[in-house]
Amino acid sequence: MKKIIRLFVVFFVCGLSGMIAFAEPSSIISEGKYVMGDLDTKKDAKTQALMEAKRMAMEKAGTYLQSTTEVKNFQLSKDQINTIAAGIMSVEILNEDWKMSGDNMVLTIQIRAIVDTSNLKGQISRMQEGGNTENFKEVQSQLAALQKELVELKKQAQQQADSPGAKKQPSPEMKEKHKSLVNEMSAWEYIEKGNIAGDNQRWEEALAAYEQATALNPPIAEAYAGKAFALYHLKKMDDALSTVDKGLVINPLSPRVLRIKALILKEQPEKVDLALEIVNRAINLQPEMARSYRIRGEVFIKMGKFRSALKDFAQACQMGMKESCVRAKGLEERMKAGKSKN
Repeated sequence: MKKIIRLFVVFFVCGLSGMIAFAEPSSIISEGKYVMGDLDTKKDAKTQALMEAKRMAMEKAGTYLQSTTEVKNFQLSKDQINTIAAGIMSVEILNEDWKMSGDNMVLTIQIRAIVDTSNLKGQISRMQEGGNTENFKEVQSQLAALQKELVELKKQAQQQADSPGAKKQPSPEMKEKHKSLVNEMSAWEYIEKGNIAGDNQRWEEALAAYEQATALNPPIAEAYAGKAFALYHLKKMDDALSTVDKGLVINPLSPRVLRIKALILKEQPEKVDLALEIVNRAINLQPEMARSYRIRGEVFIKMGKFRSALKDFAQACQMGMKESCVRAKGLEERMKAGKSKN
């Protein structure tokens, strides 16, 4: 009997220690490697190796989060888990190792990623209220496509160097293309940093990240959309409007840019009708995006069209935005009490 009790105590303590471990930050070690080619600088190699190390760490962090009770209870998708992992992970470089492998220099970067789950429930709540899963997927998709282009360009440069009678140095066109790809990848990394900071309502930090992205000068509408969104939350409306218009010049059919412009315009009574027109365009382009219906609901509130607003909040709620469920319930109660008509 005593043996059974002792075993129970051991299992209880082990289980308790496991729960405590999940409450504390988790440390993940990962590595990224990059083989330099004739087109690369050491700075390029470091950027690429670090990006690979972060990607590996994020996958491990996502696997770790899947095992936590909170994530299991909320049954989040893989994209949602990865979005949360990116938002709660901080990274430090532990080691840079430069070695020759044949004719090429190879860089291996080792990093430590700290996954802080102390406010995991808050992160999940924000995710359910319309977190930037789509923005996260867009960034990862763009980075993967650019990485593929970079690999192909390196192959072309190597084939050119290996061909009989060819010059050993890459052509100016290849060098310019390589520089453009690396700049664009760096810009998307800054966009991701801005998105993460914005999700956590650190608007000054988000603004700084988006400004870094636009300073690299690739024509990315999402960088201007993010910057405008940060300026909107910092109450710098004129700057927000001029910034979002730059995004629309780059891509006039971007639903995100259109949504943010409508969000800004609804704060100006004389431009509410224009805000409605613009958010309607966003919905026509991307009818499956819950956030657009929530914004249109806010526009309808400004116009005094409460029944239309209720319908849009209910639509956004049905599509998974819990914040909109609260708005719909509150507005319905006001209308039943006769405080809001139409």
